[in-house]
Amino acid sequence: MRLFFVNMHRHWGGQSTALLFLAEELAARGHEIVVAGVKDSELMQRAAKAGMRTFDALELRRGFRPLSFRRDQKRLVKFWNEFKPELILTNGSQDTWACGLARWSKYRGAKLVRWRHNSFVVATHVFNRWLYRSLIDHVVVSSAAITPILTKGGLVTEDRVTVFPPTSNLDSFISASGLPRSHALREELKVAPGGTLTVSVGRLAVEKGHDTLIRAWRRVVNELPDAKLAIAGLGEQPPLKMIIDELALQQHVYLLGFRNDVPMLYNAADLAVLAPVAGESFGIALLEAYAVGRACVATDVGGVGDLVINDQTGFLVKPRDEAGIAAALVRCLKEPELRERFARAGHARVLEHFTPQKLGDVAENLFKALVK
Repeated sequence: MRLFFVNMHRHWGGQSTALLFLAEELAARGHEIVVAGVKDSELMQRAAKAGMRTFDALELRRGFRPLSFRRDQKRLVKFWNEFKPELILTNGSQDTWACGLARWSKYRGAKLVRWRHNSFVVATHVFNRWLYRSLIDHVVVSSAAITPILTKGGLVTEDRVTVFPPTSNLDSFISASGLPRSHALREELKVAPGGTLTVSVGRLAVEKGHDTLIRAWRRVVNELPDAKLAIAGLGEQPPLKMIIDELALQQHVYLLGFRNDVPMLYNAADLAVLAPVAGESFGIALLEAYAVGRACVATDVGGVGDLVINDQTGFLVKPRDEAGIAAALVRCLKEPELRERFARAGHARVLEHFTPQKLGDVAENLFKALVK
């Protein structure tokens, strides 16, 4: 099959990770794939480095930008007439509208599939009804929890939705699970002998709930003075730094910025945490933490509960519940045997249900059925 995958995001995140991983998995199976996006974006750079064919002539600007939008449509149609894709996979709002209207107006030779990665509510106004009912052929979601958001509002019927089992390139994470505990990060952050290190990985976006997590960490430190939290991810740091200063957590909470050694961050950690408040489809960061063999605490948003089974693979807490998050973290940090039980169960669940092979099989079968 000839497949065209596109994403609007400039920075690296869960959507870009999933898209590029699926592109590489299907390319390895012999399919011809183009990964498209914004020039100089992290996705374009990583796709090129991975040896993928790329198309980076798109602007995909947010907001009402009619001239930019029209330029994107023209460039898409010109490229499609050359490449002749059989299926177009979109991932964000701007790229879905651009591809949907470009295909509708000038290129009818491909099916259009929209991959919804987050669990934000979708407005059911007339434009979205037209988009989902007429411009999009099929919707794939990263968790079963997202499906009702689309079906209850009447945007699509259940037979037009398929769940893609979330995954990532887990090789480096599984390899890290077999390595001795790394002490580099613990020494860098001055974790005391007998102290603990908890790691949270994710974009510094409002919906990720880092503000709540930091406030909860004040409660953790009140009980466990040697507990440290490291937050890794791109985004705006000043608002979070203000909370850290306000709560006198400068020696307990660290903003690491972007890191390309995430497997070893988890390897150095005692525990992983993710505390989204909205929009989380699944939580790839949790998947990767379990692959390394670390227990997880998370908030119950979107499809996070597909992976974090409360009191089996970790603790699942209500979003924005500072006291609840802190209590779950303290209990895990105080009980090494509990962490180990959660870690083993989570690791086994990842290998059984969320492997690259699972995603590749589901995607390949769906795409073949749509283009036949």
